[in-house]
Amino acid sequence: MKFIVRILILTLIFSCSSTKSGVAKPSKKTLKGTWQVNNIKFVGDKGLYKAFLFDLADSACFKNSEWVFIPNNGSGKFATSATTSQCEVMTNNIHWSFNDTGDAGSLFQFKYIDADTKAKKVTTGYSGTIDSLNENTMVLRVATTYEGNAFDVLMTFNKVSDDITL
Repeated sequence: MKFIVRILILTLIFSCSSTKSGVAKPSKKTLKGTWQVNNIKFVGDKGLYKAFLFDLADSACFKNSEWVFIPNNGSGKFATSATTSQCEVMTNNIHWSFNDTGDAGSLFQFKYIDADTKAKKVTTGYSGTIDSLNENTMVLRVATTYEGNAFDVLMTFNKVSDDITL
């Protein structure tokens, strides 16, 4: 009888502990590998938008960009693509993590790092809300503005491989 009571208590504890509002907190292991941004979409009032993302390049330069995520230490990199004549290929080393914001969901956040600077010494970075994440796809919502108008950029990442070579 004591055994059954213990099993019931453990089941109750584990069933209530790992989720909020029915949505599981993302695991860094889910992002392990090489990913590619295959779609960029603007969400907001109708009109023409221009987005300069992550203080680096126009949003068009992130289409087909390749991102590498290493979960055990949060290191990674991404390379923009030359999808238009205004885009040049740029590779940036990053340190990334998730930040659970409670009921508002989870943020994907990163900061630029270089070989001479430890990640903990970099105090500025970038973030986006994770709209969805599974083993093959991530949709990241990045809030931005253009000419004083706020809108969101949805970046859809698809997993290319399990390779984590920097």
